[in-house]
Amino acid sequence: MTRRVAVTGLGIVSSIGNNTREVTESLRQGRSGISFCDVYAGMGFRSQVHGEISIDLDGVIDRRLRRFMGEGAAYGYVAMQEAISDARLKHEDVSNERTGLIMGSGGPSTSSQVAAA
Repeated sequence: MTRRVAVTGLGIVSSIGNNTREVTESLRQGRSGISFCDVYAGMGFRSQVHGEISIDLDGVIDRRLRRFMGEGAAYGYVAMQEAISDARLKHEDVSNERTGLIMGSGGPSTSSQVAAA
């Protein structure tokens, strides 16, 4: 038996935009989100570029939820909320055992690694 899957909603937080509309526009304009990072240069990193995300996480996530999240989790939360909204899913749809929510990330937060060093 073949099972079908439908992608119904998208959400993005990245260095070229904080939602699918902004990211699409940046891609069409050929805009890069990669820039030189003085901090990495000062620490002697071989790679001195990064893609910095510009979003006020405390402004878009309730503080009661935000206090338990690292930056990466918060970016994922914002993107997932956009995807759920884009798909027009209701709470009962999201809680349904037949609904799957898939999220991906580009890797660990370099700023967290720098802070730990």
